[in-house]
Amino acid sequence: MDKTLICTLCNGEMQLYEGPRYNRKTGGVLIAAGAFATLFWVGAVLGIPLMAAGAYMVGSKRQLWVCKDCNSAIERLVVKSESTSLKKVK
Repeated sequence: MDKTLICTLCNGEMQLYEGPRYNRKTGGVLIAAGAFATLFWVGAVLGIPLMAAGAYMVGSKRQLWVCKDCNSAIERLVVKSESTSLKKVK
């Protein structure tokens, strides 16, 4: 049900692009720093959350609409059809 979008800047066709949400190098540095910190007994308290945050940064993705002509990009929003918090109570 994906419809093609039209770019507001150049009236070109936009296509879906999926790429990383965060910088992967920063995530890798956090994983390495967390692994180094867990070598020390006290550093495990800091190292394990650092590795978890780094793994999340490396694996996280986002979807964008990118114009084929002018390369402008907009964030693609995913709207859920029905939310449990918005249901009407009878």
